[in-house]
Amino acid sequence: MKEKKLMYRIGGQIRHVQLYPIYYLFNRSLGMCMYKAGSGIDDEDLLVITCCLDVPQQKNCAYIDVNNCGEDIIKWLERNGLGKATGRKVHSGYAIYPEFMFDENMLLGYTNEFYTQYLKWQDELGEEQEFLIRSCEICNKEFPLIVSREAAAMYREYQKGAPYLIQDIFPELSNGERGLLARGQCICKNCFEEMFGLFPD
Repeated sequence: MKEKKLMYRIGGQIRHVQLYPIYYLFNRSLGMCMYKAGSGIDDEDLLVITCCLDVPQQKNCAYIDVNNCGEDIIKWLERNGLGKATGRKVHSGYAIYPEFMFDENMLLGYTNEFYTQYLKWQDELGEEQEFLIRSCEICNKEFPLIVSREAAAMYREYQKGAPYLIQDIFPELSNGERGLLARGQCICKNCFEEMFGLFPD
């Protein structure tokens, strides 16, 4: 599919723009940028139209940053055949962000190394699974964990203070993996063993 010729106000002027898929390492979710056609991704007027939220989303979906881009961008995306709003909205801070499902054929027309990597990550997920990416507070290494959406929802409640036990939320994970997720710990197995000796089985 060829790239569509899109016109959008960017840098204060109506310009021919191109889309540029990205991903967010925080949860390996999809993002989207726009830039002036012919200027390249490093252009100073680059516009990121999505935001990264700690909530699950389906393949090729992203939350649109209407806080900075305005509500009309949803109509613009749909009018140009770039996808459809899912009807789902997430409240974060002082704003409500709508979820948008980008058309897969359109995305393939804008394929780059970021979207290719995003698709590889999506292929790793089973039905009703998502990524939890956590960093060790000692070595700062990131660890991607694949968990069920149900467990991830419980974990978000746990982070807010719900009285769950981490082993009850993630019975399928190893103790080392749970150590990355436990409140007040966030240490990987290797760092734990270097500091305290062998990690308990």
